[in-house]
Amino acid sequence: MFTTYPVTKKLQPYISFYYDLNWERKDYENNIRETVLPSGKGFMVFQYKGRFRGMMDNEEQFVPKYYTIGQQTKTYTLFSDHETNSLTGVAFKPTGLYHMFGQNMALLTNSTMDSKTVLGSDLTHFETSYEKELQAKKKVEMVEQLLLDLLEDKKYVPNFIDIAIDMMDRSLGCEPITKITQKLNVSERYFQKKFKEMVGITPSVYNRMVRFNNLFSQFDTEDQNNYKTLVALFNYYDLAHFSKDFKKYCGETPKKFHLDKFKFVKEAFIKNPIFLK
Repeated sequence: MFTTYPVTKKLQPYISFYYDLNWERKDYENNIRETVLPSGKGFMVFQYKGRFRGMMDNEEQFVPKYYTIGQQTKTYTLFSDHETNSLTGVAFKPTGLYHMFGQNMALLTNSTMDSKTVLGSDLTHFETSYEKELQAKKKVEMVEQLLLDLLEDKKYVPNFIDIAIDMMDRSLGCEPITKITQKLNVSERYFQKKFKEMVGITPSVYNRMVRFNNLFSQFDTEDQNNYKTLVALFNYYDLAHFSKDFKKYCGETPKKFHLDKFKFVKEAFIKNPIFLK
């Protein structure tokens, strides 16, 4: 089960949405195992039932109980042998963690960090109250209040990187980076450097991710060959370039990919593509 919650106005410049995730072992043949695609967002996660482990490039990654992760550039897997895994999550906008906590996002790309380090705060009191609370919605409200308290009177001041991200999102990732820098009247070299600091990846990688996710959200579950039409609509040079991106983000080539094996991907990237919001 994956439920999303809205963000209070003061935090909207930083956060796209909150969510509660609950996966139970009984719904799987063996242990809990779900694939997640790169989404263009950073996340702060508070696990309260069970514990996830992470896998990327066939290497297991340590995942703290409360963790923060920046951009993920490749498909990755969450798995667990617990009976139930439940968590509260915060989906940050691409520059949200940078603006809110001053994080150099390049250090969080494809890597988790203990959220206590990111928050720079003793979470003992929060953790006690959070663990006692039984309602998912109340847990979300507690996480939001924690972030509001840390935000204090900080003012959100967007810059040219935020404007560029909005341009990429509105063009569905189809506008070339050179055109974006020309419109912003900024040198491409400086743009690349600042973008990686604030987002964690290069502009071209983010743009490709946005394009792929928008294409993938239109994937026809009844006709998985419809990607041939989508390739042309989303300005891919040819099928070979698309297949390369597909394998990078989905872990398999389009011909070998069977959507029914990926329950979470089907729910959150196609039926209700929340990561495009």
